Amino acid sequence: MPYVELISRLIAQGHQVHFALRSLHKAHEIFQSSGVIWHQAPLVLPRHVDVVMPVDSYTKILHNAGYDRPDRLAGLIAAWRNLFVMIDPELIIFDYSPTAMLAARNSQAKTLAIGTGFHLPPNTKPIPGLHSGTVTPQNRSGLLAFEERVLGTINGALALTNEEPLAQFANLLNADKTILRTLPELDHYASRSSARYAGIMKSPPGDAPVWPAHPGPKVFAYLKNFKTLDALLGTLNQKRYPTLIYGDKIPEEIVQRYSSDTLVFVPRPLDMDAIGQTADVAICNAGHGVTTELLLSGVPLLLLPLYAEQNLVANNVERLGAGLSAPHLHPGGMEHKLEALLHERSFRESAQKFSNSYRDTNAINLTDTVLQTINSLLASGKETASCMH
Repeated sequence: MPYVELISRLIAQGHQVHFALRSLHKAHEIFQSSGVIWHQAPLVLPRHVDVVMPVDSYTKILHNAGYDRPDRLAGLIAAWRNLFVMIDPELIIFDYSPTAMLAARNSQAKTLAIGTGFHLPPNTKPIPGLHSGTVTPQNRSGLLAFEERVLGTINGALALTNEEPLAQFANLLNADKTILRTLPELDHYASRSSARYAGIMKSPPGDAPVWPAHPGPKVFAYLKNFKTLDALLGTLNQKRYPTLIYGDKIPEEIVQRYSSDTLVFVPRPLDMDAIGQTADVAICNAGHGVTTELLLSGVPLLLLPLYAEQNLVANNVERLGAGLSAPHLHPGGMEHKLEALLHERSFRESAQKFSNSYRDTNAINLTDTVLQTINSLLASGKETASCMH
């Protein structure tokens, strides 16, 4: 969604834009009137991978996405190259697309890497893990050993596709230009020694919120389905708080069971600026984009992380004093923390302090920066841009 505006502006300038996505289930809804040409991104289904657990590092995420065997990874690299040959791009933009980056190493196209702190980890050896606590020598040793294991898989795949090996794992993420689309307070890797933080790409304007006509604090929730979602929705209904919920893959049975005169499921995304101006608290799964947008709008957050990446975001928000995290998703814990957020002024004050600190900056105008960078890279080339996501 953050790329919709960028794509429309590129097409208005006369560029042809291709977009490769892992998941196509909403491609038509999002891109049907944009002029973009979309493609299925190459991927390996999880059932075909020798999955390792727990997923506590970036390298383990890649391992479980097809980096477990050289021949499997070589197939993905070849598929990406076939896509590049078909499109013949002058510029390739990567957002969380490490295999596409491998495939483009010897391409004549210019390359631009865009990502959150999580998607573009620091260039260190080893790349930091997803530990929420102190990194011990044992942790570091384990990270290094697994990183070398995945590097061996990468170099084995590159050998099968007649490519030069990588000297170290972090070189996988090299590009002609890199844009880190986050803010220092929300960087997943707090240990990053140096970085240029460019801000965020806002989602397109959504629908204006229409709150249930009932007294009480207004609650906005942007949630995926999780094991104790029933308990949270039951609590919100019991307390009769005016509540708007935008859900991703929430079963229709749950929607029907908990919809009421005070709890309304909305079918389309809502406008985050308007939510920030009217909601007393927001609840989300600590995805980087929506969390950052809500914080920039000054609303305190109850965070329900489902993955290690989201847990890092939730920890950052807690450090700011602008929200509380309930990573174990216990019903009592979620209820207690929601009440604290609604009744303790310090959380809203911290969220508004964070919002005010970026009020006069370009933190939410990253699309302009990206567009300028793209046109700079394209200045001497053809007029075909390819976006790989």
